[in-house]
Amino acid sequence: MKFLKEKLTIGQVVRFKNYKRNKEEKEAYFVVIQEEDATNEMVLFTLNSNRIYISETTIIPEYPEEDLELVSLRPSDLMFQKITIKETLFNDIVTGTAVYFSGDNDIIQFKQVGTALVSDAEFEFNSTIEHRLMGPLYIEMNYENNNQ
Repeated sequence: MKFLKEKLTIGQVVRFKNYKRNKEEKEAYFVVIQEEDATNEMVLFTLNSNRIYISETTIIPEYPEEDLELVSLRPSDLMFQKITIKETLFNDIVTGTAVYFSGDNDIIQFKQVGTALVSDAEFEFNSTIEHRLMGPLYIEMNYENNNQ
């Protein structure tokens, strides 16, 4: 079995190696929002919804070294999937189906802004108002482990 050689760090994108998905189902992607160390468990933020995971929820993988693999995520990998953005019109955090991304299809990078991770790629959703909602992937990292 292949194990992760390097410790995963905040902002890296991962997926489960052995996730059994349906033929039509897209891959599930996660971002590290809390690194694993002697006192903390690793915490992942779910980027896109599917039959098991819901965008904007957090999970704690039981065996991250064995189960996870680092991936290079591109905006096109998230098209027509439910994702969470911070839209730029009202500055609200919203979840919706991505129908467009702006810019190149380069690997998505996250930068930390206060207590959040923000992507360098922006996505658009259709909405019930006249204009589409647009903004970067947005991840609040204020997860607290209450199991101490």
